[in-house]
Amino acid sequence: MRRRDTLRNCALLGATGGLGLLAGCAGSDGPRASLEVTETNFREGDSGALVIDVTVENTGDAKGSGTLYVTVTAAESATGDELADDGTVATDASREKVDVTLPAGERETVTVEFEFTYAQFERKGSINADVRQFDG
Repeated sequence: MRRRDTLRNCALLGATGGLGLLAGCAGSDGPRASLEVTETNFREGDSGALVIDVTVENTGDAKGSGTLYVTVTAAESATGDELADDGTVATDASREKVDVTLPAGERETVTVEFEFTYAQFERKGSINADVRQFDG
């Protein structure tokens, strides 16, 4: 009986120690990057297209890389003649992506031009910008 208790306690101790070691691998106390969108602005480009300026900042203490995704919805036309089934202005969506790499504490403004006209966006539009950081 004592042998079983001893084996059980050793197994429990081994499992607990192993988990403790694995927990140390999950997180790092070293420098880390932290990419985030800090500002989004829109304007009309020279050709009348919608242009989005997105500022990405690395608030971490290490160089960081990721992909910036900018999603725009806009009216299907500048006049808004097309209506959705519920009677509201019909919209369309488009998404662009840009890879970004920033040193610690730096910021960069990325400019993305869409096929939508500025008038379509003005009629009924929205912007969603987010950055997905690469692991590493």
